[in-house]
Amino acid sequence: MEVTNASQIIAIITGILGAMLGSAGLAISILNYLRDRPNLKVTLQWDMTVLETKATLGLVRVTNIGRRPVHLGIVALALPKGYKNSHLILNDSIKGTRLEEGGKPEGFMITYDRLSEYKADWDKIRAMAEDSTGKAYFSEYPKVKPSWAS
Repeated sequence: MEVTNASQIIAIITGILGAMLGSAGLAISILNYLRDRPNLKVTLQWDMTVLETKATLGLVRVTNIGRRPVHLGIVALALPKGYKNSHLILNDSIKGTRLEEGGKPEGFMITYDRLSEYKADWDKIRAMAEDSTGKAYFSEYPKVKPSWAS
């Protein structure tokens, strides 16, 4: 009779230990997934001057701050509602780029041609980068009025 009780206790302890280790493994897997997914940081800067030509341009920089490589699909300026177009695509971005973990940022220049029609809503225009899976990442809205909006 004592042998049966001892084997039942061992079975219960083994079951509890298995449930605890399985739950811990699930929690670690979820934390790894959240930590290791790709993430892009998009910044938009206006009124940057090119030294050689003295031209004033905007600059969109896209940096991979995640832990997985990302294939950059497209970069554009996202316009507010009420305009004919919803996005102004930056042509240099169409070819696509692979951004490695901790790699150099990718930069895209914006000429001020034809931006004056959006000057009333300059503070609602932001940069957008989309990866190959279709996930969109946005820059912050500008806080300083660019020269093309004056």
